[in-house]
Amino acid sequence: MASLGRQLPLTGEMYLDHVGWMVPDLEAATRTFTRLGFVMTPRSLHGNQDPETGRVVPQGSANRLAMLERGYLEFLTPVAGTDTAVTRHLNDSIGRYVGVHLIAFGVADADAEAARLAGAGFRLQPPVNLRRTIEAADGSDVQVAFTVIRPPFGSIPEGRLQVLTHLTPDHMWQARYIARDNAIAGLSEAVLAVPDPKASAERLARFTGREVLTTDGGGTIMLDRGRLSFATPDALARRFGGLSLPPAPATAAVGFVSRDLDRTRGVLLGRELRLLVDEPERLIVDPRDAMGAALVIEPEKDD
Repeated sequence: MASLGRQLPLTGEMYLDHVGWMVPDLEAATRTFTRLGFVMTPRSLHGNQDPETGRVVPQGSANRLAMLERGYLEFLTPVAGTDTAVTRHLNDSIGRYVGVHLIAFGVADADAEAARLAGAGFRLQPPVNLRRTIEAADGSDVQVAFTVIRPPFGSIPEGRLQVLTHLTPDHMWQARYIARDNAIAGLSEAVLAVPDPKASAERLARFTGREVLTTDGGGTIMLDRGRLSFATPDALARRFGGLSLPPAPATAAVGFVSRDLDRTRGVLLGRELRLLVDEPERLIVDPRDAMGAALVIEPEKDD
C-alpha cells in the first residue's frame, strides 16, 4: 500500500479521498462533529466552471468539511430556493436517510480515469469543473478547484460514487482545520450494507479497477490508500454490536485510524458519546452520535 503520509495519489493510484454525509442542516452536522473532536470548515457553495467562458454556474449545494491529515469528511446540503439536478439528488437521498451517501476516490488524472470508466461500461455525466470560494490561510479569498467524474445520479445502487483530482490541495488541507484533539489521523474505510455483497463488490471493483478479496459473508476492495468493505445488514449488525442500520443499500460505517487510541477514547467518553464497542484495539461510535453512520476507529499501524 502507498505511503500513508502522502496526501494525494500518484499516477495509477486510487485513494479513498473522502466520504460525504447528506444532511438537511449543516449547523446540526457542525455541532455533532465538533463534539466528536473534528474541526469544521466554514460553509461554502459549489459551482461548476464553464471551461470556455470561465463562468461559474451554481450547483445548488453547500458544504462544510472535517479535514484529516489523510482524507476528509464532507457534509452536503441543498441550498434553499434552488432546483437543480444536484438539489433534487440531495433531497431524494436525505429522504431515504440522513447519513453517508457519497464515496469519492482521489486520482492523479480524472480525465484518464473517465476514459477507463467509460471503457468499463459506466455511463458518465460530463466532467464537473467544481469550484468553491473559501478563505485562504492568509485571509484572502481563493477558489478551491477539482475535476470530478460522476456517473448519473441514482445509476449505481450503492450510492453516489465519484472520482476526482485535486487541483488546489494546499488550500484544502489548511493546518488550522485539520483535526488534532481527537488524535484521528486518517480515513481508512467505507463499510457498505448491501443485500448482495458479492454483486456490490464486483460492481465497485469494476468501478475502481481493483480486485475483490473475499471474506466470510462479504468482500473487501483494497485501494492504494483505504478500502471498501461489503456485508449484509444482518452480518454488520452482529459485527458492530447491534448497529442500527439505514435501509440497504447504504454506507453503514466509516473507518478511521487514530495516532493514540487511548486519547481518542478519552475525548469520546469525556464528551459522553455512546460507544457500541470499546475494545483495546477498536472503538465504534454509535451512529446516533454521528449523524447516521457508525465510526469505526482503530490504531494506526505501520505499513
